[in-house]
Amino acid sequence: MDTPSQPPNATNATNATNAEGLGGTDREGFVAFERGEYRVARDIWEALAEAGSAWAQLGMGILYAEGLGLEADAGRAREYWTQAAEQGLSDASFNLGVMAEKADPADTGAARDWYRRAAEAGHVVAQNNLAVLLLNQGGEAAAKEAVQWWKRSAERGDPDALNSLGVVHQQGTGCQRDRAAAVEYYAQAANAGHRDAAYNLALALQQGDGVAQDLTAAVRWYRQAAEAGDPDAAANLGNLCRDGKGTQEDMAEAAHWYRAAAEAGHPQAQANLGVMLDRGLGVPRDQTAAARWYEASARQGLAPAQYNLGIVLAEGDGVEVDRVEAWVWFARAADQGHKPAAEARDYIHQQLTPEQRAEAETRKAEPFG
Repeated sequence: MDTPSQPPNATNATNATNAEGLGGTDREGFVAFERGEYRVARDIWEALAEAGSAWAQLGMGILYAEGLGLEADAGRAREYWTQAAEQGLSDASFNLGVMAEKADPADTGAARDWYRRAAEAGHVVAQNNLAVLLLNQGGEAAAKEAVQWWKRSAERGDPDALNSLGVVHQQGTGCQRDRAAAVEYYAQAANAGHRDAAYNLALALQQGDGVAQDLTAAVRWYRQAAEAGDPDAAANLGNLCRDGKGTQEDMAEAAHWYRAAAEAGHPQAQANLGVMLDRGLGVPRDQTAAARWYEASARQGLAPAQYNLGIVLAEGDGVEVDRVEAWVWFARAADQGHKPAAEARDYIHQQLTPEQRAEAETRKAEPFG
């Protein structure tokens, strides 16, 4: 059974380029920044930052962090952001949290401290990032605190927080398990355009998990997530289009979505696209391309693709006949319990010479990912 996407972790530093609400020269600096006039912004901000303007210190930190209009210098960025954070500017505290998390992903103590400082000041993304770090920290108390931070962020309409609340309510992590509530959170986030939430909502609707099964609605939400680039959504949408569930059977559309997911590296979609090309379903028949997709999936360990790749190698469908390599892929699929592959492995083995059998064993022992 598919599982929901995990809560996201926003890792990009806040640029804080929205000059709304700022006045005077501070605003002029951000206006220049938004126009890409980084040297002008620097000329405006540098003196203001030295005079103690927290917003100018934030801006100078961004310029140094990103190397915009000057040479990148993480140390100088940290200095400026620290000065701004000490004056209570939550965007600066958030950026310091991001910087600390990137510097040492294994030690998130400093990142949590900075995120907490920004979160307590009402910084929505900091609340979300703090919650993610707490959840990853492990332990019931940390998980419960994470849920509370997501709730605070969700009250401000943050889609990431809404999706994360859906995940934890579906799993019963840090809160009472409540699948109906999970679906409601997913729906709110999906309606705000959140890709992962659209996928999670579609999955719940497809499986009837916390809500009545509705394949038509599932197709609609899978399409939203797939169009936003979610390979899992594209693969599932391809299945529904192929099977005519929740929508009319449409092999061409199924192949389209399988290709989108396959090109993103989705192993099942690669195998399914291979079948479509192998049989000419919704696309012109192309056994050479089918073999390539079977191999891409097989190298990710999918047993049915390994079996199909063995067949095309044994029969020469779109590729040169190579019974040694065919035996290797049949054997790998058989090792995973694929019964037809085990039968094919044994059949091909009888056709190989002793030298070919030795070569096949050697190839099978080699890494294939």
